[in-house]
Amino acid sequence: MLKVSTVIDAKAQKALSNNTMIASIIALVIGALGIVAYVILSTFINNSYIDILLIFCIPFTIGLIYVITINKNIKAVAVNQFTSEYDFDTDYFNVTSSRNGDIVGTQKVYYRDIYKIREKDEYIFIYINKFNVFIVKKSNISGEDLIALRSLLKLTDGA
Repeated sequence: MLKVSTVIDAKAQKALSNNTMIASIIALVIGALGIVAYVILSTFINNSYIDILLIFCIPFTIGLIYVITINKNIKAVAVNQFTSEYDFDTDYFNVTSSRNGDIVGTQKVYYRDIYKIREKDEYIFIYINKFNVFIVKKSNISGEDLIALRSLLKLTDGA
């Protein structure tokens, strides 16, 4: 049985949210450029067809909402500082989540029920569905144990 502990802090949440944050910033920038183009063109050209550029308000708004939401989530995680204790076995793993030493939840997850796994430089993200993820910090695992964990999760070395 392999045991790993991970503090779910702002850094872990940033790593988890990184792709969504990048997409949100891209949408925000595209929307802002479209809005600026609308303002400039409508100042110099009196044509109602330019109003179609107002459609750029949509990606701007969506990007802005996502950026604000992601930053709020990162701040909330920084305040709460949960710790997840993982016990990896041959067919399943148990997770015990605690806050300030008090256990707030436990869960048993069979490997066959895992939705998706992503490995990044510092973390392994184990998704049990599209929205719920367990975060394992790789630096908390020895080299041999990391190889064993990758084998249990059916990850290739250094994925």
